[in-house]
Amino acid sequence: PLANWPDGSIKSVLVQLVTDSSLGPASYRLAYGEGVDRSAPTRSVSVLQGSSTTIQAGVLQIRLDSRGMIQTLHRDLNGDGAFEPSEQVLSGGDIFAVNALDGLTYSAGLAAGASIVVEEEGPIRAVIRASGSLSRPGGGQLARYIVRYYAYLDSDKLDVELTLEDDRLENNVRDVDTGRDELALSLSSYGLRVQSSLAGAADYRFGTEGGGAHAGTVSGEHYLLQEGTSTYDNGQDLGHTFQYSGVASGERAPGWMALDSSLHVGVLVKDFWQQFPGELNIDGSQLTVAMFPERAIQGTPDTAPSVQGINGTTVYARPNTLYFEREGGAKTYQMRFLFPDDEPTTAKLNAENALFQSHDQVFAAEPAWYTASGVFGDLDVGTDPNGPTGFDAHMMQGVYVRSMAEDQPATNFGWRDYGGRMRGGWNDVDQGVRIPGFYNDTHVGANNFFRMYLRTGDQRWFSLAELSTRHFMDIDVSHGARQGYWNTGGQPQPPGEIHAIKHDMRDHTARNVHPGHAHVSGLSDFYLLTGDKRSREVLAKIGEWWAFVTPHLFPLPFDFDEDYREALRDYGWPLYVMNEYTRVFDDVDYHRSVSAHMAEYMLQWWQTPRERIGYDADTGLSSNVPEGKFNDASLGTGFWTMTRAGNYGSYPASNGCSPWMGGSLMSNLIQFRELDALYAAQGTGSTVDPVQFQEMLFQGMNYLVRNGYDAAQEFWVYSEVIRSYTGGDEHLLYPLAYLDRLYERELAAGNISQPQWYDTRPAWSSILSAAHLEFQQQPALSNTQAYGWYGYEIVFPLDFFKIMNEGY
Repeated sequence: PLANWPDGSIKSVLVQLVTDSSLGPASYRLAYGEGVDRSAPTRSVSVLQGSSTTIQAGVLQIRLDSRGMIQTLHRDLNGDGAFEPSEQVLSGGDIFAVNALDGLTYSAGLAAGASIVVEEEGPIRAVIRASGSLSRPGGGQLARYIVRYYAYLDSDKLDVELTLEDDRLENNVRDVDTGRDELALSLSSYGLRVQSSLAGAADYRFGTEGGGAHAGTVSGEHYLLQEGTSTYDNGQDLGHTFQYSGVASGERAPGWMALDSSLHVGVLVKDFWQQFPGELNIDGSQLTVAMFPERAIQGTPDTAPSVQGINGTTVYARPNTLYFEREGGAKTYQMRFLFPDDEPTTAKLNAENALFQSHDQVFAAEPAWYTASGVFGDLDVGTDPNGPTGFDAHMMQGVYVRSMAEDQPATNFGWRDYGGRMRGGWNDVDQGVRIPGFYNDTHVGANNFFRMYLRTGDQRWFSLAELSTRHFMDIDVSHGARQGYWNTGGQPQPPGEIHAIKHDMRDHTARNVHPGHAHVSGLSDFYLLTGDKRSREVLAKIGEWWAFVTPHLFPLPFDFDEDYREALRDYGWPLYVMNEYTRVFDDVDYHRSVSAHMAEYMLQWWQTPRERIGYDADTGLSSNVPEGKFNDASLGTGFWTMTRAGNYGSYPASNGCSPWMGGSLMSNLIQFRELDALYAAQGTGSTVDPVQFQEMLFQGMNYLVRNGYDAAQEFWVYSEVIRSYTGGDEHLLYPLAYLDRLYERELAAGNISQPQWYDTRPAWSSILSAAHLEFQQQPALSNTQAYGWYGYEIVFPLDFFKIMNEGY
């Protein structure tokens, strides 16, 4: 079980099987429920812990030392269940890093503070998580390693996921740039090496382009180095070039090597050329995967964070090492080791590698099964993404296909950028060099991509979502404690603050999160769909960060004059994060103490009367003086009055809102309401008054329609006082549909005491119907864009379509 509903029933369960991939595509059926006859497994993967940790996985036996490094690995070749000396394939392993700042080598073999945790044990799989600090002889630590080993019953494969994580305190976050003379972390070399036990003469192979391989007999060192360049010149993204060298040359190495004698070892590296630089190396009996190879560095390794043009040009250049300008950086790589019982053909190795490189959800159900589960919201099955018209067709053909072609700004490569998306234009100018900006998945993030996949079954959405999430969980999150920006009573914040200060970030980093850009990318849905352990680990950090700062950013009791407020989304997206955290962890304590704290803050704010300044819906005029009218919940006109509204145009005294920002707030308040109702049914709901909360939602939507919808132009205005163009409705449609349906039901039940307050409600259904029809009739290639997702193209939440399709 991966997650539970509040009543204790299973929400998501991980299903695994071991099969022969050489059989090709096949269909499988999962039988579940009370009518299924179950039998206990006769054999299981098991883990034995003592001075070392031993994984017994049928044909493989893996022994890890006290620091989590491979000590020995045996392959049962004769099938007798014993692991004899002649069947030992590996005799050691280590993780290494060369620090460019001091020139010294640090390793996991000397790790300080090492620990080993059995995260999963049988029957099909065992997962071991080992961690510690990379250390050098004589003492001194660099950064943490986290390595996960995945062993499967009777499989000849061992999956290894390696994360480098700098968990040190960052104590100078108030600086926009770090303001220091050197990088927080700079590695000139980093990787994993294992020692083979192969006897006698050995042959090597390195995969090359076109399904080929370069082969030879081991005679010293043999390597294949993958490099690449990303060119951003004077504000223009000019794309990438790729090249590999060593035993063979070409552009894009597939990322595998093999060593064969009496025993056999193969190593596959996921996204090898995509995350350049990288190196595969065989030196005698030693195999090395250099995630960042020293050979890739031209000249002296960089230690300073300054940005300069290349050779006096305007081409943007970053440090030539594996670096982080701030503490708290992380990077994860995935590898698969193969230990076949016979020498595999090159075609077989290429087939194994192709499967490993895939970012499709290989074992998947139909959209109707996922959408009916309720796990991912109130979804229904989408329309044909390859058709001529419709929302799903436009998102796939008009946006995805146009923007995901190689060397569009939405498609980036290299160890730091792969999976990220560049924004059009530039972020800054430094020393005459224009600096690009990266989205860091702001504005909902990859959960929207996962849900497009769930609705349509189109694997392209899943692949985009996974890559976006993997980039975010490492590069776009601070994995160390921070202090110096938020006023938290002098206490440092825990890890988990994301790098999302605005729409675009310089080199993926930021001083602080802007609350209006808080999100979790796709961490929650990726975990619920796949059980990915790194996703869960990082989501926990983000949730714990918000739990820590919530009393400081949402102080109770509410005091209007205590803080400055200008945008509703600043309060909606933090609640979104906590709703997603609760979806995964079923943490009733955090729901009641953190999410409900945010919700109570909004309730008390709404109940605070304030005189309006700005747009007057009765006259259709805007001004900088009070209107003589109040946002007053007791009179049915309650709203979250700003200190001064953002996007105020020529009306700086305005305290109204931008309707599109209200969409994210309303949507996430509704999601909290739904979660709270589930907990309340178990007697563990929050103390937020559900009647007052519902009235707040109705009054809030009435205000947004009254002051934010222009009936003559038939669009939602950008802001109350900037009414000449639209701000978009993609985040407003779901709460409008949800509340229109809820109001209809509550009115029929006699629960609306003051229906005259909701004077805009007759227009709600017509606004919704027009928007829904527009989505249905939209040509696939209308309003196409080639720069990726700003974040507001996809309706949030996508539950809107089911509400409308049900025709309530």
